[in-house]
Amino acid sequence: MIRCRRCLVLMISIIFLFWGNALAYQEVVDWIWNDVKPTARQGPACMKYIVKAYPIKILRGHVSGRACLKHSIESYRKGDHEEALGWILAGQCHDRIARETLVKHAPKVLKYALQQYGNTVPVR
Repeated sequence: MIRCRRCLVLMISIIFLFWGNALAYQEVVDWIWNDVKPTARQGPACMKYIVKAYPIKILRGHVSGRACLKHSIESYRKGDHEEALGWILAGQCHDRIARETLVKHAPKVLKYALQQYGNTVPVR
């Protein structure tokens, strides 16, 4: 009986750990969206995440996290998922753990960004 309870508690703990980790990417995307202050995003260090995007905007310091996410949504709509993920990673280039979370859940991250914030980004 006690052994069964321990197994049950262990299984529940593992489920909650996995569930929490799976939704961590949503918190990161939400943080990027709420980052509205334009910063240099650490300049050249962030450029490596922008695969085919516009690195000059990042170097000039006119890009906020929200702007990165908007560019990501535009790229995603055009079908360029590589560029879309690059923009999202540039929005978190200062946080290695956040980037790892985003990369780990990349397809879900892109879909979540579009579902959550796509209505606020005009279709071009």
